[in-house]
Amino acid sequence: MPITVDEFKQGMRRLGGAVNIVTAADGDVWAGLTATAVTSLSAEPPRLLVCINRQGVTYDILSKGRALAVNVLGAEHQKLAMRFAGMDGEEETERFEGADWYTVKSGAPLLKDALVSFDCTVESILDAGSHAIVIGNIEGVKIADAEVKDPLCYMDGRWGTFTSL
Repeated sequence: MPITVDEFKQGMRRLGGAVNIVTAADGDVWAGLTATAVTSLSAEPPRLLVCINRQGVTYDILSKGRALAVNVLGAEHQKLAMRFAGMDGEEETERFEGADWYTVKSGAPLLKDALVSFDCTVESILDAGSHAIVIGNIEGVKIADAEVKDPLCYMDGRWGTFTSL
């Protein structure tokens, strides 16, 4: 017997993950969202993958402009993560105010004080049900100059940080 959508969602809530802001650009139009479905794909060539909802504005901007950035957040970015998750009602193209953003090669917005930012061009987009698997060619990596801070994590509806054992 197949599982229900609710069972799937309840199970996935227990899969904790690092919190990232995924941004996209199509010329001067930016959009972004909060995501935990981000992972490395290969070192040679350097690639990562991101899973995003195909119904969102960020997907539309990304598929047109083919520019993508993944900004890994620290614990101090919780409010920004909530904003990009849509928890304050802002549209995906209006979430950038209140933080310091810049662009480099791809044109996708990079968060100046992210733990690390990956600037990517889109290699391919694979449809996967309600979401798309986006493979990005990493064109540049910006690692925070400051001392390493606690990463922002999310699990079972709660925000947290990584604690050493």
